[in-house]
This record gives sequence, C-alpha cells and structure tokens, in this order.
Amino acid sequence: MSTEPPTLQTPIEILQAALKKEKDAYHFYDTLLNSTTVLFLQELLEHLRDEEHKHVLMIEKILTKMQSGT
Repeated sequence: MSTEPPTLQTPIEILQAALKKEKDAYHFYDTLLNSTTVLFLQELLEHLRDEEHKHVLMIEKILTKMQSGT
C-alpha cells in the first residue's frame, strides 16, 4: 500500500482535493467544538472551524469560475 498522495493532473483535480481536505478539517473542528465545555478551547476551535469555512467558500468560488469558463 502506497503512502504517497494521489497524482493530481489538472487544476480542477487539485482544487477538488483541496476542497475535500478543507471540508474534512471543518467537520473535525466542529466535532471537537461540540465535545468540549472548556471556554477557551471552544473559542479556539470555533475560530479554526470558521477559518476552514472561509477556505471552503474561496475554493468553491474558484472552482465555479473555472468550471463555467469565466
């Protein structure tokens, strides 16, 4: 079993892979946020989750532009 990342050939493939990672990270932080009652940790996890959401939106916007040809 290879531990090397898959070979991504096109910009769209690269962006789709990045989008998946960002969504996974968002869900990771969201799950942790919902499992703690420590205030400073909640604040940190909320900030990290929200940053991932910004990345998701940014990548989705770029993908939409690329796929529509604009």
